[in-house]
Amino acid sequence: MLAAALLVILLIAALVAGVFVATTEETQVTSASATREQALVAAESALASTIGGWTRRPSQQIGVGGAELSTISDGAMPVSLSITRLDSTLYAIVAEARSPSSHSQAVRRIGVVVSDKITSDSSMFVDPIPDFWWSELL
Repeated sequence: MLAAALLVILLIAALVAGVFVATTEETQVTSASATREQALVAAESALASTIGGWTRRPSQQIGVGGAELSTISDGAMPVSLSITRLDSTLYAIVAEARSPSSHSQAVRRIGVVVSDKITSDSSMFVDPIPDFWWSELL
C-alpha cells in the first residue's frame, strides 16, 4: 500500500514537472515570435521612413554600384540600413533589424527596389518597383 502511494506521488510529480517544462517552452516560443515581429516592424518602419524622407536626402549622389550605410536607433530596435545605387534611377534599400536582447536573438532583413523620379516642378520622389512593396531577404 505504501509503495502504491509513493508511486502515485511520483507520477503526479512527473506530470507537474512535464507541465512546467511545456509551459516554459511555450513562453520562450511566444517571446521569440513577438521579438521577430517587433524586428519586422522596425525594419519595415525604417524602409518606410527612408522612402518617405527621400526628398530631404543630402544632395550628394551615390555613384552607380556605390552604397550608403547607416544605422537608425531611434526605435525599440536598432536597424542597419543600406542604400545601393543600381543605375541612374534605381536604388536597392535593405533594412536589417536585430534584437538587442541576448535572450531571444531575432534578425529580420527586408529589402525593396525603388525608382527615383523628378517631377515637372523639380521635386524628387521614389516609387517602389513591385506591387508587394518589400520582400524578406534571408
